[in-house]
Amino acid sequence: MLGSVVVPTLRDNLRLLPGTPDEDGAPRWLLYDVVRNKYFAISERAVSLIRHWQPGFALESFLSFLQKKNIEIDAEELHAFVRFLVANNLVLARDQGSCAGLYQQGAGKRVGVWKWLLHNYLFIRIPLVRPDVFLGRHLSLFSFLFSPAFHFVILFLGFLGILMVIHQWDEFWSTFLYFFSFEGVLVYGVTLALVKCLHELGHAIVAKRYGCRVASMGIAFLVMFPVLYTDTTDAWRLRSRKDRLRIVSAGVWTELYIALLATFVWAVLPDGSIKSAAFFLATTSWVTSLLVNISPFLRFDGYYAFSDLIGVENLQQRAFELGRWKMRRLLWGWPDPLPEPMPRYRVRLLFAYAWATWLYRFFLFLGIALLVYHFFFKVLGIFLFVIEILWFIVMPVIRELAVWFKRRKEFRLTWRRSVFFASMFFLIVIGAFPFSVAVSLPAVVRSEQHQIIYPAESALISLSRVSHGGNVTEGEEMIVLHSPELEFHIERTRQEIAMERVKLSRQASSLDEKTEYAVTMRRLQQLERQLRGLDERKSKLSIYAPFSGGLDLLEPVHVGRWVNKEQPLISFRQELGIIVEGFVSELDVRFLSEGDKAVFIADRGDFTLGGLRLERMELSAIPSLPYPELGSDFGGHMAARQLREGRLVPEQARYKVMFDHGDLDDIKLDGRMTGIIVVEGARRSWLGYQLQQVASALIRESGF
Repeated sequence: MLGSVVVPTLRDNLRLLPGTPDEDGAPRWLLYDVVRNKYFAISERAVSLIRHWQPGFALESFLSFLQKKNIEIDAEELHAFVRFLVANNLVLARDQGSCAGLYQQGAGKRVGVWKWLLHNYLFIRIPLVRPDVFLGRHLSLFSFLFSPAFHFVILFLGFLGILMVIHQWDEFWSTFLYFFSFEGVLVYGVTLALVKCLHELGHAIVAKRYGCRVASMGIAFLVMFPVLYTDTTDAWRLRSRKDRLRIVSAGVWTELYIALLATFVWAVLPDGSIKSAAFFLATTSWVTSLLVNISPFLRFDGYYAFSDLIGVENLQQRAFELGRWKMRRLLWGWPDPLPEPMPRYRVRLLFAYAWATWLYRFFLFLGIALLVYHFFFKVLGIFLFVIEILWFIVMPVIRELAVWFKRRKEFRLTWRRSVFFASMFFLIVIGAFPFSVAVSLPAVVRSEQHQIIYPAESALISLSRVSHGGNVTEGEEMIVLHSPELEFHIERTRQEIAMERVKLSRQASSLDEKTEYAVTMRRLQQLERQLRGLDERKSKLSIYAPFSGGLDLLEPVHVGRWVNKEQPLISFRQELGIIVEGFVSELDVRFLSEGDKAVFIADRGDFTLGGLRLERMELSAIPSLPYPELGSDFGGHMAARQLREGRLVPEQARYKVMFDHGDLDDIKLDGRMTGIIVVEGARRSWLGYQLQQVASALIRESGF
């Protein structure tokens, strides 16, 4: 087999550089591809092979040559190294077979436009500038950024600014709420772009300071969202992990320093545009640094910093291998050896990191799937959503399940695994078992006939014949109001009418007045209509009982007090019985049926009403809240938004439910009483309910 393999010729533009020692302290080297700006870490044994490289030799002959040089290496290891060089295009293609291999390799990587977009729409990188020459010429301009005095001043001002913001926290928070608008979001976007430019410039400056080449800076699209990037691949040539860590963390430190300085500026400046700009810089830098860049679970700054900090290269790939090994060992007892030898503490660290990353990625990819669904038009959104779920969540699970099925005969059952699987089965049974579920819904208990009286005008109480808790008969006069302003308008209108009538009586004595007869008559008619309207308003100042029943005073009603038309004065109730109404959400409708038992619990806590039974439920959702006090804006239990015309519309579809209260008609209520009704609904399982929720969402979103 080895006799047909020929030692290929290494490319002339490769460079061999000393690298960082291996994790066990063994020396390593870097094979640098100048053309593609790529680094390949190789061992001391691989370097010894390169030193004695004999292009054109058959592999068996080269193996014999190495043995004469006292280099111990087996045939399989040598063949694997040759395959590594060929696969990474580190050799020259001088014969027809090598050229054909390179052509096939390139053809295999070429895909159509749609397939390329499908695999790369999550992350596309476009280089824009090559700043290496510019940074080399002007690096001295940034030397002050690395002085201890600069760091001390920024940290001191930032600490002082934070203390001052704490003392002005109400103003700071109100500023945040003020800018939470369309204009605020727009300015935030511009500020975020500026901060990210400085972030990437921080990477580039620190990399150049340590002698690395900054190959390119540009823009990348993460799920079609533009982000900036800096190519600091050349940092691999640094032998010190601390230096690489400084380059990786430079962007985060830049944003934090901007946030500290902007926080101080906001705290000391008076109101104005500069203070607003400082607010945006401070909040944007804090949020993006702490919530985005520091995360070690994605291949951003936090990941590479964490990798250098613990001294583990290819962190995610190696951690995932270890995580799968540990999971298979715990679940099935497979006695597979460790993927690679490492200390026990590192095994535990990478195992925990792998599982945390899987959990993080599950929710992240699910969020990205929802994001692409809502950002694009419906057909493309559904397609990308399905691809996202299948490619990043379902397919890895299927591949792992395929390995389990293939090796199912190697399963080893122990008492611990028996307890574990029995517990999982028990939880599934519990989740699938239907339990009786109590459904809570906002409700109102009110008198069967109820009315609240408001004053017709802003007026003075001149007569009052009512008392709290008293009874009245229909048509009985209760309150008489007096409005001096209304009396003034009535008297003035009467005087104007009298003047117009005098003009009409003199129509025969003056030729000019005769010509104005029509005008005077029209004016007189207008004044008479106006007087009738004023008299009608005056008649409404006397308040009569709309029906016989009890009343309660909502405001003190005594002679000499001023009231306005927005003040509720009296609450009437006709003691014919009570009505109990609830409003159930669309998600809980299926769990209610006629005859279900229920109990009402008032919000005020001193009233309950038991023995209720569900009488009927309306088929259509309510268009608006019939009782404003049930809305969230007024302290109620239902989330609602107010339209321009004043109506409150529930955010979620609600259905009106009527309850029968039996023989409780003798209960007297002071107006309306809000609370919740707890209904003993139909039996349901938690697992079935969750599946119904998913199915409902899919059916709802599948409509076009």
